[in-house]
Parts: sequence; structure tokens; C-alpha cells
Amino acid sequence: MFTTKKSNLLASKPATAPQTTVTSVKAATANPFILAAQGKQLQTTSGNGATKLTTSGNPFVDQFSAVARYRNPRSFQEISADMLTLWQKNPYMTLLFVFYLRTITRITSLFNGEKTSVPQRGQGLKHESIFRMLWLHVNAPDTFWKNIPYFIAVGSWKDIITMLSYDLQWNGWNGRVLDWNKFSQLILAGLENPTQNNLLKKYLPQIKANSKCTTLESQADNIIAKWICSLCFGGKTQEDNYKNYRAYRKLKTSGTAHEWQKLISRHQMLKIDFKTIHGRALSLLVSGKFLKNNHLEAKYAAWIAQQPVAKFTGYVYELVSNIKPSMQIYQKDTINKQFLELVETAKKGLSNTGLRPISVLDASSSMNSHMYIGGGKVGPMRSIEVAMSSLIFFDAMIDEKSPFKNHYLQFANTTQMNNLIGDNFVDRYLTSPRIGYGGTNFQSVFDFFADFKRKNPLVDESLIPNFIVCWSDGEFNSVSSSLTTNVQAGRKKLAKAGYSKEYCDSFGICFVDLPNTFYSHCPTQKFETFANAKNCFYFSGYDLAPLAFLFGVSTSKIIPQTAEELFDIAMDQEIFKKLSL
Repeated sequence: MFTTKKSNLLASKPATAPQTTVTSVKAATANPFILAAQGKQLQTTSGNGATKLTTSGNPFVDQFSAVARYRNPRSFQEISADMLTLWQKNPYMTLLFVFYLRTITRITSLFNGEKTSVPQRGQGLKHESIFRMLWLHVNAPDTFWKNIPYFIAVGSWKDIITMLSYDLQWNGWNGRVLDWNKFSQLILAGLENPTQNNLLKKYLPQIKANSKCTTLESQADNIIAKWICSLCFGGKTQEDNYKNYRAYRKLKTSGTAHEWQKLISRHQMLKIDFKTIHGRALSLLVSGKFLKNNHLEAKYAAWIAQQPVAKFTGYVYELVSNIKPSMQIYQKDTINKQFLELVETAKKGLSNTGLRPISVLDASSSMNSHMYIGGGKVGPMRSIEVAMSSLIFFDAMIDEKSPFKNHYLQFANTTQMNNLIGDNFVDRYLTSPRIGYGGTNFQSVFDFFADFKRKNPLVDESLIPNFIVCWSDGEFNSVSSSLTTNVQAGRKKLAKAGYSKEYCDSFGICFVDLPNTFYSHCPTQKFETFANAKNCFYFSGYDLAPLAFLFGVSTSKIIPQTAEELFDIAMDQEIFKKLSL
């Protein structure tokens, strides 16, 4: 018997924000007089006592820099509260942020067959973005229906099935909150669209015997499958249903998107064309025993050796999870070539703006803890493992002519310069330090720069890094003054060491949030500056391609100077410009 989890979970009080299309979030930052007056109220400390801020002063920047904490599925109530906060500030930018959260970094194809000129960059977070879209359906339905085709384009048709499934699971058939009539029109239009029908067919749920549907999710999917069957083929009697069920199964299997799966189900493994297998599936097949058990190792090894890159739209840390001490050569080749696919996609449209970035790795003891992914949960990887794999990826993104390529700074109690060893991703990861030690002395990074300047006063500043990307959990050691943050103290050190005012003022810092549970079961966000502070940025998430917005992309007219501007540029993408309230 079908029972719901909780009735009317999707129902919430309609938002009452003005329908504006303001294309910047700068106005969302609190008034500077108010921020100054609040002063101590907004201060907190790191796990090691450093002065921090509880907010950037801008809710859009706060949520943009918290994306890694959305990896674990959050409740609708939590997401609803965050959506309402943003919607009351700026509905249009809220809509763009929802799409950023869902966007899979790739060239995006639209319903009319058009494609974006460059990859659209986002975080590929399904649950978070789908729930935010459901919030829009309840609170701003016109906005939802105007933009749902674009949401499918940046994500997947599977998202639509998931939305319907959530509605059934939470509210039951009789209590449905979503507009199933409009969803039916959307699905039928997708099946009729030659650019979309195969993509949709592969995600159509299967019709199964009720006895085989033992979970709430499987029961919901079965109901959706029968509902779509009735949309396509009608039928009133039980005999009609049996006939139509067969027609529905034939419709589903007529799709060409997953031909390799059909061959597996028919035990025709030798006919598999490896280039048709999508990235995550390829990774799973190759990392397991599938190839060996089906005598495909030689065939696959020969194929992957000839490929410049291999499909993959996942996260870098997911590739790391497949690295094993005793890998076959073809397994190593697959990881390296999927990594190159990610890098190649991320570099498309990336401009050379003259910034000279270098990575800074937090190698303190707390980084040995597992990544916090929200809701009191931790992920499979430790913060330092995610940091190291991300650092290698970022190094591959930056300009080949950069003098700092293949180098990075590592800090704990002190800071040292390290090299990346090896000419491929797997070797570089395996030869890199992945065990944290000692304290979190972020000031030692500025000491490192200051010491270099004092010892080499005549070196042109154009030969010194002017931007650091800090891969850290942010739990820095305190500085001498309780009113001074690490960034404030660091900039003073650069000036005192003899760096020019221009260099000190323009020295860029991007903090990449890698939270863990070393100091707290549920670590909270913390900031060094407010969102309108120049040359201090905050980034979060497992897809690193949007870091390109820091250094310039071909579609952007400016290089961001504040965390607010970084958010604005990330929202200023080709497909996002088609969205409307």
C-alpha cells in the first residue's frame, strides 16, 4: 500500500518579493554603516582562535560559498528558508543561482538544437537545485514554467521524473502539489522533439509488478511510469493496460541513448562501443571487474590507449577514489584521460588576464578529517585529499606559460614551496603529500612572501605571484590582535616587507571552502572579509571549472575585484541570459 512520508511538505507560504530583473547582487550586501554598527555581533573565531566573520554581509555570496555543504541532501524546510532569504533580496538573481547549482559543466544543448558557444559552468547538484525549483513551482509558478526547459538543458530529463516522484512520496496521489497537467504536456512535447526524445526515453521509469516495488521511491516511479503510459497510449480496460504496457516498454527501449546497456542485458558484450558509454558509467565499469569478467580487458586497453581524452562530467575527487595501488594500465589511462576531459572543458573560453596565481595547500592536522557535506554528514574523502586533487586540477587549468606552473605553497606551522611530480594526474596525486601535520599558521604564507622580498629586494614584482588560491578548511591560527583577521594582518606584512602599495592592494586571495568535522560536528561558515572587500574571494563546490571566472573568461567583460563581482560574473552565462521571471 502506498503511504507518503509527510503530507504537503512542498506547500509553503508564497513569497511576496517584487518581480525585478536586477543583474547584480551588490545591493544585497548590508549597508556599511549597519555592518560597522553590528561589529562584534558578526565576529566569531576559527577552531584555532582566529578572528572571523559569521557572514559576508551578502546572502548570495554566503550561499555561493557554502555549496560544498549542500552535497548531502538537505530538507525542503532548510532549502525553502534559504530560497526565501534570496528571493526577498533579488528574485532574478535567485533564479540564476538555482540554475548555477544544477548546471553540469559542458556545452549545453537547447530544445531547438542550438548549442552554447562555450561550456556553461556550474556545480551539478541535483537534489539541492531540484528542491529549489520545487520551491519556485509553489511560490512563483509562472517563473518555474517559463524556465523549466532550460533547467532540463543544464541538467537532465531525469530531474522531471524526480520532481514528480518527490511529489508522490511526500503528498500521495490525491494530495499532489505540482501541476501534473503541465508536466504531462512537457513530457509529451519532449517525446515529440527529435533533439530530446532519446534523452527522455532513457530516463522513463519502468513499469513493474506492484509486488516488486518494495520501497516508497520504487512505488512512486511505478505510478509515474503507468501515468506516462496512459498519456501516450490511453486505455480504459485491464486488457488495454497490458497491451499499452508492452507498447510503453517498446517506447522506452527504442531510445538510442543507452545502446551499450541494451547490449549488456543481451549478453552481447563484444559489440559494445566504448565511446558511447557516458563518463560515470565508464568509470564504474573500468574500476570494477566488469572488463575482466567479460574478457574485454585487451579490447578496452587498446581502445583507451588511442583516445586523447575520455568522457567524464563528474568531480575530480571521484576520479581519485578509483586510484588504487595495484591498478591495471588501462585503469590508470582511463583516470588520466577523464581528468584531461575535465581540464579541457574547464579551459575552454578561459582568458589570459595577466594574473599570476599560485595554489596554497593547507596541510595542517585538521585537514586529515573527512569533508563535511552538510546535515551532520561527512563524505568519503578527507579534506586534504580533496584539496590535493583540486590543486592538481587547478594547476592544469592555468596558463602553460606561467612560471609558477607545477609549483605550489604548502603551509602548516611554516610554509614551503613544493613541486608537482609526474606528467599525469595519477602520478602527481600519488607523489603528493596527503597527510596533514601541525598547526594552521596561515600567516606563514605571508611570512614566506615577506622573507623573499627582504632577501631579494631587486626582483621585479611582476615575477612574483600576485594571487593565491587557498585550499583550506579555514581554521587558521589567531593573530596578535583580536580585532584583526588573517587577511588584514597578512596585507600589513607584505607592505612592511617592502612590497609596493599597488602590489599589496591588488594582491588577490581566494579561499576555497573545504569544511570538515575536526573542530565541530556541524562546522559553520566563516569569512575573513565582507563581500564588498576588494581582492578577497570565496568559492565552494566540487566542480572547479567556475574558478575560471576569477581570472577571466571570453564571455565576461571584467575581472572580478570583490566576492560580489565574482558571484555576478558566475551568473552572467550564455544560457542564464535566456531566463526570465
